[in-house]
Amino acid sequence: MPEKLKINLVLDSIYEFGSEIDQIHLNPEKEISEGLVYVQEGIAKIYGINEKGLKINTDLIFQGEIFTVQNGNYQSRDNFYLEGLKFSKVIFLPSKYLSSIQRGILPEIQVKFYNERLKRIHQQKVRNYDLELHERIFYLLFDFCMIFGTDSGDYYTMPNYFTHDELSNILRNCRQNITACLNDLKREGIILYNRKEIKIEKSIFEEKKVKYLSGLRKNKKSATC
Repeated sequence: MPEKLKINLVLDSIYEFGSEIDQIHLNPEKEISEGLVYVQEGIAKIYGINEKGLKINTDLIFQGEIFTVQNGNYQSRDNFYLEGLKFSKVIFLPSKYLSSIQRGILPEIQVKFYNERLKRIHQQKVRNYDLELHERIFYLLFDFCMIFGTDSGDYYTMPNYFTHDELSNILRNCRQNITACLNDLKREGIILYNRKEIKIEKSIFEEKKVKYLSGLRKNKKSATC
């Protein structure tokens, strides 16, 4: 059976029996409600809360992807949650609604999504290494615009799924620095950014924009958090 048909077979049950959720706990003390999480629109994040109460984003689940919730997902004293970002729609399907055929094809489907997530994690590590914060923010938002954006003439436009706190968590920097860098990028016209949407020019990698980012790296150092 082709991969697309396998995914559609699982989606049939998700649409019929699933229900929309805002958040799901991935490792409570008692057994969790096992099932599938499907990101129908937007992006969902997985985050943990450590013993000091610090919330740390660990992964993102993209639109169209399926995540399996099962006992043993996280063997940790830290609590982990899956939560939809703003403008997103996330559906949960309890395992009891899966047929034996669906259960049989699910591991093969999940490998596709796990591989995609792994590539994103590795790419983000590369982007976070030895780049100034202005560049890290720019490349992160540009990547998301390329994935989720719609073609609107000279721009890629996407809903702004991220708060400043979420960006600071993803990029491992404090909120004040994120806000300052976003303001710099907006003021110079490198990105158009507000609470509802993000717009980035298609020709953003033209020489003048590359030179601008290089200038920011030399002239504007972020404060230490």
